[in-house]
Amino acid sequence: MTVRHHRACSRVGIVVAVALLGAGCGQASTTVDQTRPAFADEFDGPPGAAPDPSIWRPDVGGTGWGNEELQYYTRGVNTALDGRGNLVIEAREGSDGHSCWYGRCRYTSGKLTTRQRRGVAFAQSYGTFEARIRMPSGAGLWPAFWLLGENIDAVGHPAAGEIDIVETLGARTDSVEQHVHGPGLDFGAEFRLPAGQSVTDWHTYAVEWAPDRITWLVDGQATRTLTRAEAGPGWVFDHRFYLLLNLAVGGEWPGSPDRDTVFPARMLIDYVRVYPGERY
Repeated sequence: MTVRHHRACSRVGIVVAVALLGAGCGQASTTVDQTRPAFADEFDGPPGAAPDPSIWRPDVGGTGWGNEELQYYTRGVNTALDGRGNLVIEAREGSDGHSCWYGRCRYTSGKLTTRQRRGVAFAQSYGTFEARIRMPSGAGLWPAFWLLGENIDAVGHPAAGEIDIVETLGARTDSVEQHVHGPGLDFGAEFRLPAGQSVTDWHTYAVEWAPDRITWLVDGQATRTLTRAEAGPGWVFDHRFYLLLNLAVGGEWPGSPDRDTVFPARMLIDYVRVYPGERY
């Protein structure tokens, strides 16, 4: 999901990190339990409840987000818990009174980030970042789970770095996109799911990120790796990154919805977990 602070110790709804790699917050433990998440949100709560505002902040607007996207990201109207342990990000037809870069908005949707207006609720360098997600299908739908460098305000994009753990293009239900971006670096490609599987099924998407490489995984199976040596000067992945979840509609890459795209379209997230080291 290419994009054209002050640090704060992590406060996490269910798990609070004992120590975070590179966090620089307070007195860290000298021993980190690699099997326990440094961050986890299981999205438990009553139906219609907002995701924990101490963790997640809506990213709001209809600017096109550098990709000529068609949706307006609302202040939480399109993001809620379903009461069954899932976060739902819902894309809907209609403007709901909002204006977009092209005029009256045709769609609304949701985008959440662990970057708060003042500080960051959660960011980490290195480790395993994973989420269990069920994606929507339909032309023009573009859901994503991804990471951005915490220093983006200071250095901009792509210098801050971007790690796209998973993106899907709604018309292609048999494959997922896995990419990274840095200065002069655009690495990645699609991964075809095993025969008979679809992005509309539940899958666990992850990256294992170490000082010398980034490996993508689907359901625990490694699908591709980028090494520091291969990235060369484009390797800007030695600082903390924060989390993003969103469901875009339209844009240069996926194209626009067509008559067969069904709204409302829903991206379901069972959990997001981040471990301090390699898990797989």
